[in-house]
Amino acid sequence: MAFGLGLIIAIILLKYKPAYVVSLSGEQIGYVNSATELKNKIQEEIINMEGKNIDFVTLENMPNYEIKLVDRNQETNEDEILLALKDDAKIMYKYYAVVLNNETVSYVDNMEEAENAVNQIKEEHKNDSIKLDLLITTNYTENINEIGIQPVTVAKEEVEEKVDFLIEEDLKTKRPSINGVLLAVTPVTGRISSRFGSISSIRSGAHTGTDIACAFGTPIKAVANGTVTFSAKNGSYGNLIKIDHGNGVETWYAHCNKLYKTVGEKVEAGEKIAEVGLTGNTTGAHLHLEIRVNGKAINPQKYLYK
Repeated sequence: MAFGLGLIIAIILLKYKPAYVVSLSGEQIGYVNSATELKNKIQEEIINMEGKNIDFVTLENMPNYEIKLVDRNQETNEDEILLALKDDAKIMYKYYAVVLNNETVSYVDNMEEAENAVNQIKEEHKNDSIKLDLLITTNYTENINEIGIQPVTVAKEEVEEKVDFLIEEDLKTKRPSINGVLLAVTPVTGRISSRFGSISSIRSGAHTGTDIACAFGTPIKAVANGTVTFSAKNGSYGNLIKIDHGNGVETWYAHCNKLYKTVGEKVEAGEKIAEVGLTGNTTGAHLHLEIRVNGKAINPQKYLYK
């Protein structure tokens, strides 16, 4: 009887072999010879998966193993099983947000490079008066492709543009204005050589402007946006250009060497309109700047060159 049982077992083993049937969520996905080897590969290739910005990987549905006798010609498919498990895996990615004053400016994938860029920007603007709350936050997602990750160099440029805008807006709040006209630019840089209201033997009355001494040929810039209403020689003013800024506000720029704008032209604040000269009643190269409101000269130093 023992011989007969052994013969039966031998015949069975000639036709069949033991194998593990692997199933996932109740669905059969393949066969392997060793459940232990598959478990080790799942740990190495899926759970411990390495890749850019991968934080961790989980398998919410672990496979089931059932040993059975299967046809000896049945092929194992370990690679296909691993692919099926990878498709079922939950991969959590880590990425970083560059945040300026509670507003996310950009997303990047390299924390160290982002921190270096942020520190550079902070150092460049450490003496500025603007609020600059700039930091990097860590975030997580299952779909990194939907985030819009940018190179750190691009993110840095976007942050710098935002910072420049904040600086410009901050300056606007501190710049003077007359009747709603923002005096955005000082026309030249130099030394005050004669103040508003001063009396001199070379004048017939009190000084109606402020004189700023500077090098011959220095570019003169428009103080604010406006329209040129006069651009020609005018007696003791020499070459004179006048700009109407609206709301009754007008600026005059006298003793110019050259005039670059003509009557009717629109100019923007900071635009070059003339250059410093010696024309008219003057003893040295300088800009004579007047500010007039409804035709009356006012002291420019209440607003500029304080």
